[in-house]
Amino acid sequence: MTAPTAAAPARRWAGAVLTALVVVAAVVVGLGTGGTLALWRDEFRGAARVPVGVAVFGVGAPAAPGTLSQYATTDGQALAHTFGPAQAAALYNGGAGGSVAIPVQVDALSQGHRGLSYTVVPTISGGVFGASTWRLYRVASAAACTTATSSTEASASTPVPSGYTTTSTLVSEYWCLVATYAPVAGTNEEQAEVTGTPVVPEKEDPADVQDAESWNVTGYEELDPGAEPSHSLTFTFRTFRPGETP
Repeated sequence: MTAPTAAAPARRWAGAVLTALVVVAAVVVGLGTGGTLALWRDEFRGAARVPVGVAVFGVGAPAAPGTLSQYATTDGQALAHTFGPAQAAALYNGGAGGSVAIPVQVDALSQGHRGLSYTVVPTISGGVFGASTWRLYRVASAAACTTATSSTEASASTPVPSGYTTTSTLVSEYWCLVATYAPVAGTNEEQAEVTGTPVVPEKEDPADVQDAESWNVTGYEELDPGAEPSHSLTFTFRTFRPGETP
């Protein structure tokens, strides 16, 4: 007689539809030209998978797309690019004065019906940079950031329009801070007058004698690039829907 087989237990999903939110962190693929950064937030409802899209924003010294020093994915987040003593030394040039150009790269990506825009706010105070004249430009490439750059000054950009897209290729833009330091000279002028009565033999009332001397001294402001405070360019991004102002 054949032994009876055990019946498989019945399996059943609960009546409610299972909903899960899965966030996959940023993964960099192909870091060379046309580097791609895939970042997805997917919503699962039962067996259906609905891609929601993502926004990515990066700031740093020029590098391959997707490899900058810092990235953000939270709408409204700010990223600061800092600089200070190293650049101040070249700017000060031993007190003789000089110029420096500081390039900064921005990576941007926004999927779906969301555009991406950002603003740039320089914070420069004290030290050699504080005593310099400076301007901030948006340039075509990192190589275009030189001390001779003289394009239109800018403080904002919209690298991604709000038209629908599923691209995962980063858009890279470049900024250039150009600073020039000229030694500040100060001149101090002094004058002294002396009046005296000479002793002249056989004269009872000799005339007074007067003399005057003037001189001036020129001095230069002395700064220490090694004690330069940190300065920054703060980039703040936001996303916007069609019809909204970038």
